[in-house]
Amino acid sequence: MGRAGHVIRRDPSRREFLRLGAALALAPGVVLPAGAAADPSRIALVVGNDAYPGAPLGNAVNDAKAMAGLLERAGFGVDLRTNADRVTLFDATKRFAESAQRSEAKLVFFYYAGHGAQLDWRNYLLPVDARVNTAADLPAQCLDLASLLTGLAQAKGRTFVIVLDACRDNPFGGAYRPSQKGLSQFDAPPSSLLAFSTAPGSVAADAIGSGGQSGLYAEHLVRELGAPATRLEDALKRVRLAVRIASKGAQVPWESTSLESDVFLFPQARKLSEAELEAQMRRELEAWDRVKGSKETADWLAYLREYPSGRFSEIAQTRLAYFAARDEAARAPVQVAAAPDTPAVEARAPEAAQLVVAPGSAFPLLMRPSDNPYSAGTFEIGRGYSVGDEVVYRQSDPVYGGEPRTLAWRITRVDADADRVEINDGVIVIDAMGNMVARDGELFEPRVQDVPAQVQIGWRWSSRFARQRGATRVDGYYDFMIAARERLDLPFGAAEAFRIEGEGFDSTGARRVLAIWIVPGVNYALRSDVTVHDGRSLRIRHAERREMVSCLQRIWRQV
Repeated sequence: MGRAGHVIRRDPSRREFLRLGAALALAPGVVLPAGAAADPSRIALVVGNDAYPGAPLGNAVNDAKAMAGLLERAGFGVDLRTNADRVTLFDATKRFAESAQRSEAKLVFFYYAGHGAQLDWRNYLLPVDARVNTAADLPAQCLDLASLLTGLAQAKGRTFVIVLDACRDNPFGGAYRPSQKGLSQFDAPPSSLLAFSTAPGSVAADAIGSGGQSGLYAEHLVRELGAPATRLEDALKRVRLAVRIASKGAQVPWESTSLESDVFLFPQARKLSEAELEAQMRRELEAWDRVKGSKETADWLAYLREYPSGRFSEIAQTRLAYFAARDEAARAPVQVAAAPDTPAVEARAPEAAQLVVAPGSAFPLLMRPSDNPYSAGTFEIGRGYSVGDEVVYRQSDPVYGGEPRTLAWRITRVDADADRVEINDGVIVIDAMGNMVARDGELFEPRVQDVPAQVQIGWRWSSRFARQRGATRVDGYYDFMIAARERLDLPFGAAEAFRIEGEGFDSTGARRVLAIWIVPGVNYALRSDVTVHDGRSLRIRHAERREMVSCLQRIWRQV
């Protein structure tokens, strides 16, 4: 969990800065033409089950065949099983795990379409002959996902992709109904990605895609994964957005990742030139400049479709959610009541709860505790600023020492539509996520997006930024990941927080390392550590630590 994101070479040449800062990373290799022999380093097991006697499905076999065809075109050796009974399913997964341990296997892909269920935080995939009448029948007759992952994990040095299109309701046709819906959240093991067709604990109908032959999730999945030179994680973000829109929010796909390198089904056939990298970065910056001030949902949606993992995608996700909620509220019917006989009492919005953090006080429990042993949970960032909110930090230099400083911030103006929050009468300006926009005359445009829209261990994103004071401008980028959920000791006491790790370079040749501890629902970081190294000698140019001393804010939503 504590590993940083990408490995970065220590010579920040111009080519290195462009390559590492490019919007799309490159992978070695070439695209295999259709019909080419399977690459022994790529293996896949694809299962599609429709023929459940009590709860048949209509699309799972078609979905599995479509996925198998895609993977074959991508050079995988594919084992396709349809309407697999218990013996077939268990035998196929056993052989699959054994194949993954062969020395030549590098990329291992498992796709399952059919019924699934959870019990005691464990996920089970159902063979077509499963007869489940009680909870005890699930582990006895169905495939435990954890056991499959354990078998695969014995093969070291591999990358694993697990896709589960198993979100249907009522999988047992009334004979037995699980106490928990859908599948349980499961954090991805090392070097793996888990993709679910809908969010943990949620279900979706056996939805049909626009073509009429495939499920909604599978249709978009096959389309996006088949795009050339597309990172797997980019494709899945596009799938999530498309399915969410097509289902009007009823089905929202979900992923958990611990991948340490980019995965392409159809890699870039050649490396881009320096000029092409510059053009690529310039196009994304131009797209951001066009959308950053927009108040239209469609504009943010279009940006995310084009740049699902772009340098500003986390900000875009938050703005899209804000304007989509605004549009939904505007469409809601207005209830007009008959005139009352007595004067009406003035309607007031409910008071928000207040968060108070002070020395000697216990830190409020904002993150719901979970009994799930397989996941640290997923949370929205949950920030919402109000005039009068205050935070006090102690700032120190953990490397060279010196007298600590006290920083006192007070929110003095909030303009949600403009994505602008002013602190200390505009001396500091942040956006609705807490990203720095301006500070003491220094402008940040583009700004660093150092917190994500969603908090989940393993989540990765990148950010490009520029700092400008007068005529002096410094460009840079960070690669971020959420590394752990852990206890943090601070001046006011202890708190449980998520640790974000970031690493990158800037145009002065400096290597930048950042760690931030956040709690969803708290508007400010509990602690941040920044070190700036000379890119060649690794000498520390600058070190800074900020620790929260106290905080007073309103809590507008439960996380």
